[in-house]
Amino acid sequence: MGRDEYREERVKKAVIKHGKTLWHYTDINALCGIIGKKEIWFGSAEHMNDREELIGFINDLEKEVYACIDSANKEKANDVFGQIKDRLQKEYPYIFCVSKARNDAAQWDRYACGGQGVAIVFNTEMLFKLIFYNQIIMNEEYYGYCAKQHKMKELLRDYIQYDKMDDFSNLDGLIDNLLLCAMIHKHESFSAEQEIRISPLFIYENDKHLQCKVLNTIRQVYILNLAELCEKEGIDFEDLFDSIVIGPTSKQTVRDLQFYCKNNGLLKLANKVKKSDCPLR
Repeated sequence: MGRDEYREERVKKAVIKHGKTLWHYTDINALCGIIGKKEIWFGSAEHMNDREELIGFINDLEKEVYACIDSANKEKANDVFGQIKDRLQKEYPYIFCVSKARNDAAQWDRYACGGQGVAIVFNTEMLFKLIFYNQIIMNEEYYGYCAKQHKMKELLRDYIQYDKMDDFSNLDGLIDNLLLCAMIHKHESFSAEQEIRISPLFIYENDKHLQCKVLNTIRQVYILNLAELCEKEGIDFEDLFDSIVIGPTSKQTVRDLQFYCKNNGLLKLANKVKKSDCPLR
């Protein structure tokens, strides 16, 4: 199977799994950044709305591992989990969130300024195709930590208890995998969000895509240039979007947002602007 054929096969599976569209609920400023500047800003997991982001899964896993090793290996376990938490402090993943919850009142209320913002509706096929060969991953969130049954518990136990590591060449590789697992686990109380996470792999402090931006605070963000990536992958930028949906409580008019799109040379996208019929008030 050739490179393009392999990508097409994976794209088909992604559409079956996630659906034809994925919704990003946000405000007007973020919309202008994405369709005006043609940029996606990935925020650090440090600022996600789950206060146990990443660390909840790791803490749960740590308890389960300690419960199944003998006392002689406790010091080794302390060292391993010390390394895991040290890397977590230095290598927070950068995340852009989309959702399978379509035109959802709770999502409008929480993430789109009480329904006054917009939803950028991505075409799943085009979005997945865009990122597939560019060190960016897309994963569905799992809700609840369930570390007792998780494969990572067995891997860590085997390394700590028996000095056995069949699946990875070294501890760093095992920790890499663990951090990726932690990124796709959230507390079960967030399950209604039906979140899909898009994230560049393993970002370090000297990465050229990192910039400081003034939001409500000064924050470091990872900036992905969509125009460059679309050109590289032979994808029409406007085909990334199924639609732009104006929030149910927004005073934004369809006509003005269409004019904004046209003014940015996005004629096809202008015809994809519509107003949500969600009865949120």
